Amino acid sequence: MPHTPVLLERVLEWLRIRPDGTYIDATLGAGGHSAAIAERLTSGRLISLDRDVQALELARERLKSFGETVRLVQSPFSRIAEVAQELGIPPVDGVLADLGVSSMQLDSAARGFSFREAAPLDMRMDAVNGRLTADEIVNRWSEREIADLLYREADEHDSRRIAKAIVRARPIRDTAHLATTVAGARRQWGRQRLHP
Repeated sequence: MPHTPVLLERVLEWLRIRPDGTYIDATLGAGGHSAAIAERLTSGRLISLDRDVQALELARERLKSFGETVRLVQSPFSRIAEVAQELGIPPVDGVLADLGVSSMQLDSAARGFSFREAAPLDMRMDAVNGRLTADEIVNRWSEREIADLLYREADEHDSRRIAKAIVRARPIRDTAHLATTVAGARRQWGRQRLHP
């Protein structure tokens, strides 16, 4: 059974799909939003991007019935303007970006995004073409580099404390080991925080 995106009807309401419009789904994932948009197009077109090759393969199967209406592109959403220009896309009528890690990535322990079970420290959004893994970061980067990354990219206020704990616990073997290390390093702020 295909995954149904959260708040799908609300998203479609905000996009105000025109049957002849041009739309971009900047974060294709499993293709749920793209399928719903494509269903509403008669002469319009949809360009759907994802950097994750596995997501593209899954979505390709889901969206094949829409034929030429939907164009899939392997690309991070940060290249949306370049992709539109390369494809000669006219001004678009709407853009959708559902940011964050997808449930598909979280559900696959092998991808390394989930802390529910011990898994390899991968965490690459593009597991085929991405070069830098979480394993390389936590086991090879300096304490300062890790702390700076956590502060800059995750807005983590305990970044220095967490980085120090990671370096002390090396080698970090898997996602469960990393989660335990991070949880032990975090300060308690008087309210329940999300699991690392």
